[in-house]
Amino acid sequence: MTPPRPGGACIVDLPAGYEDDAPRHAGFGALLAAVLNDPRCGGAARQAATAGWLTRHQLGARTSSFAYWSAAPADLMTVLDELRNTRLPSGPAGEAVLDDLRARQIAAIEGRGATPLTLLGQLLERAARRTPDTDPRGTAGTLAAVSTAGLNHAIETLLTRARVHRDHPSIPARPGEPPEQPTARDRAEAGAGAGTTADPAPDPRWRGALEIATHPGCDARVALRLPIRPPGPGLLPLTVERLGNGPNGRLHHALRHRHHLAYGFTAAYWHEPGSSSIGATATVAPQHAAAALRVLDHTVRQLARGADPHETDLARRRCRAENLAALDGPFGAVDDLRRQDLGEQTIRQRLTAMAEITEIPGLTFLARPPAAAALGPFTQEQRRQLTDVYQEIQ
Repeated sequence: MTPPRPGGACIVDLPAGYEDDAPRHAGFGALLAAVLNDPRCGGAARQAATAGWLTRHQLGARTSSFAYWSAAPADLMTVLDELRNTRLPSGPAGEAVLDDLRARQIAAIEGRGATPLTLLGQLLERAARRTPDTDPRGTAGTLAAVSTAGLNHAIETLLTRARVHRDHPSIPARPGEPPEQPTARDRAEAGAGAGTTADPAPDPRWRGALEIATHPGCDARVALRLPIRPPGPGLLPLTVERLGNGPNGRLHHALRHRHHLAYGFTAAYWHEPGSSSIGATATVAPQHAAAALRVLDHTVRQLARGADPHETDLARRRCRAENLAALDGPFGAVDDLRRQDLGEQTIRQRLTAMAEITEIPGLTFLARPPAAAALGPFTQEQRRQLTDVYQEIQ
């Protein structure tokens, strides 16, 4: 029998994310989270700093999620009340704290393209979707419009609608109340991640283009993303593992062994209601970028063919290891209980469903242009080669 995990954790979800920010106050949700995470504003952040709790914050499109772990789980019983006590100080002291938090957030915004992988991801998203190229943390102008009074009022109103998830019986969901039940919208959004075999309606936001950006350094990075018909439930993660993020996948074989182009690569999928896509990236020498883009396209499109039993077994093992790793760490158990509370698949349910999949069918690629991105110290000739390959793979 597995011994109980030491300590305990809880997650507090506020029902507002970056998509709920008013346009003139873009970045409000991120700034509010900074206030709730700052010991200078009291509340749970000060308690966490004093008692040595571990903390984590995740800002989503519709949710701002705060996680806390304590070696003494009973200490977390009042975490919601502690959060409600958070306030920016009044007068000049509060303005000084807010100015500091704004400056930190602006520095993070300005540095968002500092790492090549972050910038490549932004280029690929721009190539894929007709969505504004905005940062969920806002701009210097929108953050300047946020006031201490507005933030303090948001704390008062949002925390009355908070949902608490906990992995220890001594941590109540709400004092004297049962856990809040998932809404119909929660269930619909959770179920969407499982995938469907129905033919999707055309995604009006899909663009499909090539984006190239110059970035200093000795390496270049290329990425590809192809729209697909969603496969059956649970099959997208297994299909991605056919590409592989390690030495046993198709990317490793194609990029390193067959074509001698790259050592670094990743595979991923994107899924939301009405839209699914799959793709891969590679890190290469600039002169190999165009060839690598061609190989990525060929390798990803080969997923139209089904997997053999050996490949299916390897993909299942990699997915199993990834899911089990998600349970590790101080917040692993409470994350899974949160999934259960929201009507999403738990890790145990994922593993059970995965074990029942004996065959990974081929993907159906949609007749829409691919999204491609390239980042590196390219010459004009190398940029032309990338453009030629993109025209070839359309």
